[in-house]
Amino acid sequence: MYSNDMNHKLPDSKQTYWQLASIQLSGFTSLPVIATSILLLNLYNFTSALLTLILGNIILWAIRYVIIRMTKGERKSTLDLAKDYVGPTGGVLIAILLLLSTTAWFVTQTTLASNSLMFLIPLYEGPEISEYIQIAVFLGIASTLLCMEGIVVLRWLSVLSFPVVFIALLGVLITSPTATFPLSFDGISLAGLPLVIGTNLGVSADIPTFFRHARSHKDSLIALFIIQVATLFLSVMGLYLGNIIEPWFGIKENNASLYRSDMLRFFLILHITLSTICANVANVYSASVGWEIIAPKLAGRKEYLILGLGLTILFILITNIFSLNFLLETTDGGLINLALLLLIGYGLKRVLKREIQKIEKRLFFISWLFATLLLTLHYFGIFFPHHNPLVIGGVCLLVGLVLTIGARINILYYMSKKETLL
Repeated sequence: MYSNDMNHKLPDSKQTYWQLASIQLSGFTSLPVIATSILLLNLYNFTSALLTLILGNIILWAIRYVIIRMTKGERKSTLDLAKDYVGPTGGVLIAILLLLSTTAWFVTQTTLASNSLMFLIPLYEGPEISEYIQIAVFLGIASTLLCMEGIVVLRWLSVLSFPVVFIALLGVLITSPTATFPLSFDGISLAGLPLVIGTNLGVSADIPTFFRHARSHKDSLIALFIIQVATLFLSVMGLYLGNIIEPWFGIKENNASLYRSDMLRFFLILHITLSTICANVANVYSASVGWEIIAPKLAGRKEYLILGLGLTILFILITNIFSLNFLLETTDGGLINLALLLLIGYGLKRVLKREIQKIEKRLFFISWLFATLLLTLHYFGIFFPHHNPLVIGGVCLLVGLVLTIGARINILYYMSKKETLL
């Protein structure tokens, strides 16, 4: 259980397991999950993709369980937790990372949804009217209005939307001409495992921000169970949607079934609209944690309004001008490294049976910053372009762990030597 003092300071601190799970599943995790499934199917056969998804979800379950355990008895956001391992200076940079990550995901999700809805909804488009901008502004304003009350409205929005989003996805599956895939055990490969883990690890790092509102630790664990089971189900469903959905690009416009089935178009419109709005509202709430560090005087309704409208305006200004892949890859890589850092730091903390000290926080921060810089160079093909980013980040952070332990041993050695001389 959480202390009464922490319950008093944090709004909406009595969320049930179903409410916690709905926030994650209504769009915040379901969009990356479906895209990852389709990518796997494009790269490997059905059996390999299925086994990779099952194993990947088991590993993610274990990782998320450890992350939730880190905050047992405490109501800490991802940023609060990060400052325990990288110090206040590192916390400021991670706050900026959360804001940049929100910008990248908000613009990317709104772009994909707008492109898809523009095809699915035939609106009149005059010479001075852009249907694409109309749809994007609608999604942006709807997200802004719904995010202004923070976690309270997000909770109700997600609880009401998740069943509709799930039914809509089932409707898409039933009304679309899905292919059948035989279970073949020839040429099985688990090479896509880093893709599954890497795509979802950045989202996993942000779980404490949402789960700090749990009624109890037990509710958090039950919510995690629901999320993982539902995620696996969504992943398998995603394997059958490759005929009509193209990962990270939206709807396949050359699919003839979309012209013949009004029900399929209806279910797609419903799923895309609701899941995008829910994902955007959740992203804004996630970014608000970083905003409160950078601009604490503008916290509350003002921060949600600034973030929502600011992201919508930013979307209009930069969409289709340049690729957001760089920002998305870099910020997501930083979040992946943060998740790995939290796991390594928590493991060190449990082994040493004490809190992480100041010099160790500095070394952890340098390791995280170095790993994120190398991932940026990796994106440009400068540093190990053929290696998986997850491996690169993990190796850098493990080197940082070795340096941290080495520094601690040296400090203890010199302290004991000094005591001997005295």
